[in-house]
Amino acid sequence: MKYSLKNIFPDHIRNIAVTSPAGRPDMEQLKIVIGQMRSAGIGIVNCLPEASPQTPHYLAADAADRLKKFNQAVNDPAVDMIICARGGFGCVHLLDQIDYTTLQERNLPVMGYSDITALHCAMLKQKAGMAIAGSNLVTLDRVAEDDFSYLSHRAALDINSAPVILPEAPQALQAVYPENFAGEVSGNAYAANLTVLTSLCGTGFMPDFSNMILILEDVNEPVYKLDRMLEQLRCNGVFADLKALGFGIFSGIDDNRALTMLQQRIAGNLTCPVFCGFQFGHTYPMCAVNSQRFLTLRAGQRIRFSN
Repeated sequence: MKYSLKNIFPDHIRNIAVTSPAGRPDMEQLKIVIGQMRSAGIGIVNCLPEASPQTPHYLAADAADRLKKFNQAVNDPAVDMIICARGGFGCVHLLDQIDYTTLQERNLPVMGYSDITALHCAMLKQKAGMAIAGSNLVTLDRVAEDDFSYLSHRAALDINSAPVILPEAPQALQAVYPENFAGEVSGNAYAANLTVLTSLCGTGFMPDFSNMILILEDVNEPVYKLDRMLEQLRCNGVFADLKALGFGIFSGIDDNRALTMLQQRIAGNLTCPVFCGFQFGHTYPMCAVNSQRFLTLRAGQRIRFSN
């Protein structure tokens, strides 16, 4: 491990609640990371729900217990931040009963990705809490292994820090539209899982992304399904008033040429700048994104965070 896990978090974050609003985590890996955090001097508040014999294997616990534990974390005055243990599936079961009032009053940071997109979108819709698209707890140790992941998570978590220019990403950010676009785009941003975001169409939990930079990623989805989901978002007006659209990492893609053509076609139907190659997805290095920090994107340039 290159960095101490403690150094990922600013001084005002010292007690972290761990909870599982969605899928069941690898408990052995979870214990390892929690042990590393405790050894680094980080206080861990256990808000993990417990599965019953009747709980489906893909869920961390029954919906009532997952909700209870999440709201327990939200209401614990000792908790400075919530980190979700893993994604998977299940956040949608909780969205209509979360204590958004307290989450809003405390502006509590909640970090995770994948299925945590559903939770974050509900938070953005309710203007409650600080949605941070970043590592789930089971893979937090990987954030400490490279400069890019470490510095982006540190920048996302320390909202009051000076502007930060990240190291070069493994792949360069490229302009899809306008072609050869050389300008820069700045704004509040959020990084979402495409499948989960699309599932919120027609619900009361889809936020308004107007004047924001929206970044999309997914994993192990064929291009035709990505096409269908992107068109569904477009037809629902999700892209209508974006400041910019960014395509993140689509891990396990079956046809890279078809993906490039799809991104170009979607971009051609939008009026905002569109980028590809943003370093966020089901892989590391990972660029964490805080919805309350400004993100600046420019093709071929390093990513910048500011207030």
